[in-house]
Amino acid sequence: MRRPICLITGGTEGVGRATAVELAKRGFTIVLAARDAAKAEAVKREIVRLGASAGVDHIPVDLTSLRQIRALAEDFKQRYPRLDVLINNAGVFLRKRTETEDGFETTYQVNYLSHFLLTNLLRDELEKSEQGRVINLTSSVYAVGKFDPANLQSEKKFSVLGTYSSSKLLMLMFTRELARRLAGTRVTANAVHPGIVRTRMMLRAPGALRFISYLSLPFSISTESGARTSIYLASSPEVATVSGQYFTRAKGTEAISAFDTVENRVRLWDLSVESLKMSAARAAQQAG
Repeated sequence: MRRPICLITGGTEGVGRATAVELAKRGFTIVLAARDAAKAEAVKREIVRLGASAGVDHIPVDLTSLRQIRALAEDFKQRYPRLDVLINNAGVFLRKRTETEDGFETTYQVNYLSHFLLTNLLRDELEKSEQGRVINLTSSVYAVGKFDPANLQSEKKFSVLGTYSSSKLLMLMFTRELARRLAGTRVTANAVHPGIVRTRMMLRAPGALRFISYLSLPFSISTESGARTSIYLASSPEVATVSGQYFTRAKGTEAISAFDTVENRVRLWDLSVESLKMSAARAAQQAG
């Protein structure tokens, strides 16, 4: 039997790590797309110690660099014949507005744009699978996020909660538009809210998010519990043909936002493609 191959971002900590470890135990070959080599090695050792029979690999990448995203995709294509599951798991909270080397606001790029690019670069590899799956980590805070093309990167206004929640709304909108574009293929795309999970990122959240995090502690769950929905979507035959849905607690759940319209999803996609084209053109100019 062919072992399913799973590429996961943010698989060295928290929910991502728990997801990677459990899928390895279930026979998946795990490819960790991660910046910190030491943390990736620690996850690899844990998987080996648990006796997982499938392989585990690490491809270095920093999601603040689109150049590295492109290199990751090329490296993956050289190493593997296909991609069965892509889990876009990584994310950040930031206390102030910063920009990446590509000139994009960091939360916007790490939480959304880099995953948008990675998914599209690996689409052909997903279509080589008997049943490819894209799993995008979002959050229930999408509900207070906004889609404002004039403030897409917090150019006019930055706030910890506002910028973060908007990035999670973008992931939800991206998932649904991706699912529409994948219709008729063997690839599905779904979004996941893992729950209120006790992670270091949660407890170190800046500003209003830290206050909310501490208030939520009595209702929070372990990283293993938070990983269950991603694991379910990656491995269950029950969802082999389910696409464009929002899942919590391993169940499809209604997700409603006034900004999440068909027109806005298409516009977000087009704006994202244009941003990437402009970034590539700038990079080519600098290289020349």
